[in-house]
Amino acid sequence: MEIYLDIVLIENFVIDMFILLITAKLMHIKYDNKSLILASSLGAVYTVVSVFPELKIFSLFPFQILVAWIMIRILWESNNFKVELKATGIYILIAFLLSGISFGFSTWENKYSFEHSYVISNASMQYLLISIMLVYIISDRVLSYLRERALITNFIYEVELYIRGVRYVVRGFLDTGNELRESITNLPCIIVEEKYINYFQETDSNTYYIQYNGIGYRGKMKGFKVDKVILKKSDDEEREISAIICPCKEVLNKENEFNALLSRGVI
Repeated sequence: MEIYLDIVLIENFVIDMFILLITAKLMHIKYDNKSLILASSLGAVYTVVSVFPELKIFSLFPFQILVAWIMIRILWESNNFKVELKATGIYILIAFLLSGISFGFSTWENKYSFEHSYVISNASMQYLLISIMLVYIISDRVLSYLRERALITNFIYEVELYIRGVRYVVRGFLDTGNELRESITNLPCIIVEEKYINYFQETDSNTYYIQYNGIGYRGKMKGFKVDKVILKKSDDEEREISAIICPCKEVLNKENEFNALLSRGVI
């Protein structure tokens, strides 16, 4: 029997990604696309052990459990081993369920023979199942992307900063979990990538030092008060606010969708 290894790898990559997506939804696992692709690739490569007889020992059930657990670890690094085992168990149960469904469809298309036992010569239903999985994966990724873009767009504001008569324009993202304020003036803080206002040199008279705390860390940030800050949501919706501008060296968004972070107090 001829086996096309590339087709086997692609088919199992799609199937493993489908099972991982279902597992992630059932367990409410947060993951990124890179981890999903890496975990699915591992599952696809693991199918090679069933093709080569010399690797047959690695197809035993304990190894299957181990590989499934590693895939879950790649997808989602949790500090709770029991939860990881639960996710692994769900992954294996879904895999068994899909195997049973696939075999059931195969019995409809292929007849049992006493002479040749059971031979699968027609696998059109299997490809139909894989096609359905592929449509689900693509739809899920597209919808997730659109939801994320819609969420970000809804919280994006155009921010005009007027400093010594010079107008600077940045795109700010409203971080609803950010309540950073300057303690003396009680003004909300706007964190801006410093390259967008790097021509401005603050003086001691308008400089403030803002203390901030996070989980497991704390620090101090330098900020300054500018002449005027205007917040725009659209051409018809704008208002002037008072805020402390805090330059930062870090890039706030890799996709460059925004270059400033607005604390909740600006709204």
